[in-house]
Amino acid sequence: MRRLFLHINVSLDGYITTPAGDIDWRFADEEFERHIDTLLESIDGMVFGRTAFDQLAAYWPTAGDEVSATQRRRMHELPKYVLSRTAQHAEWHNSHLLGDDPAAALGDLKRQGGRDLALFAGGQAASSAIRLGVLDQLRLMVNPVLLGGGTRLFDGTYPTADLRLTDTRRFASGALLLTYDLTAPRTPTR
Repeated sequence: MRRLFLHINVSLDGYITTPAGDIDWRFADEEFERHIDTLLESIDGMVFGRTAFDQLAAYWPTAGDEVSATQRRRMHELPKYVLSRTAQHAEWHNSHLLGDDPAAALGDLKRQGGRDLALFAGGQAASSAIRLGVLDQLRLMVNPVLLGGGTRLFDGTYPTADLRLTDTRRFASGALLLTYDLTAPRTPTR
């Protein structure tokens, strides 16, 4: 069974965007770009929340030399799955709406053969994936910056879960990639 993992940039104080919704604060040097190339080559599909999907669908089809050839190719060819109950269609090449029962749809995708699936999404989609019990791993790219506000990675609408640190990687920029496996959610003690 393949896994679904979240890969996301986060500030040291837990934000994924600034108050204005910007992500231009993240560290994106050559080492990070090589990491993203390798990651994209290692997966068989991408999962997005609707907002992230809409933003990326507007950008990637016309992306130029500011991104690598590997990124342009893989973002085009990989299947893209959208967590949305309201979207009616997804125009980006090889995109699929997961519909009214995303837990069942993601469960079906995970049971298919092949390589892992990456959740590249915002806080709501990450929290939803945890709440639905379909997220297997967190890959948090912790950037050495304090934003002081914005969109938090987690909004608190998910069950308590234990995490197990399985890998760390330090980038020359000072960013850390922290990889955690999710263990079974637990019932809070009183």
